[in-house]
Amino acid sequence: MDYIELDETFKLLNGFDNDLSKRNKIIDYIKDKGRISVFAYGSLLWNPIEHFNQFIPNCFLYNYTKGFFCEDFIYRGTTSFTGLTMGLIKHSSEFVNGALLISNGDNIIPFIKSFVKRETPINYNGICMDIYKYDFVKIIMPDGINYEYSLTCIVNKKSLFYLNKELTLEEQANKIGQAYGMNGTNFQYLEKLKNIYFKLNINDSFSEHFQNLYEQILSFRLSLTINCQKWFQIYDQLQNLEERKEALKKSNSFLFLTDFYTSIYFEEKNKQCEIKQES
Repeated sequence: MDYIELDETFKLLNGFDNDLSKRNKIIDYIKDKGRISVFAYGSLLWNPIEHFNQFIPNCFLYNYTKGFFCEDFIYRGTTSFTGLTMGLIKHSSEFVNGALLISNGDNIIPFIKSFVKRETPINYNGICMDIYKYDFVKIIMPDGINYEYSLTCIVNKKSLFYLNKELTLEEQANKIGQAYGMNGTNFQYLEKLKNIYFKLNINDSFSEHFQNLYEQILSFRLSLTINCQKWFQIYDQLQNLEERKEALKKSNSFLFLTDFYTSIYFEEKNKQCEIKQES
């Protein structure tokens, strides 16, 4: 293995670029174990990166929690309707259930490059996609005894994409329920998470909130006009970029935007009426 190339590849990960001691620690680990892994807890579970040799579910990261701490105004959101995406932050009393993607031998450098390409796009219209910083964390294996040190994505609180305030369940649901972008709707992202969590029996500190959020989004979507509901149902099913581009052109029509904003307007008015009635 070319360890100089390996070191240069690690420099592409935010948090490792200016930390020689951490890069050396990871490289020494690879030399000793002959492998490297990524701890997956979100989209990597249903759409893993290339060049991994083994997938191990039911692994645990302690003293962290996952949640929708980052905005998305590029892939599954826009500047008008920002979506939310998942990340990790430290939390002493919580834990995250996920899976390890393990890469061995000659696959290691291509594996890390694939990880960089997936989670750290170079830029978009001059905007650095620094949504995450990265760390090398201790992951408990399914037997509850053995452990593996692994790369994973931590929320970068200095990023333009970091949501620097705590949203209520309803606020999160409204954002995810109405956001869409070139990769699909934000709800589609949540739906895929729900399906893979069920398949892998993912259960952690975030599980109850996640279920409540999913139900709240369904309720929000039902509050939209029929035209908006139909449009989102169609957009949720689109499978490629060209189909989404065509749908996005139509979404810019006066009819769609009028319907959409009218839905949101009446929803807010109903809330105000409810508050007045309660008081």
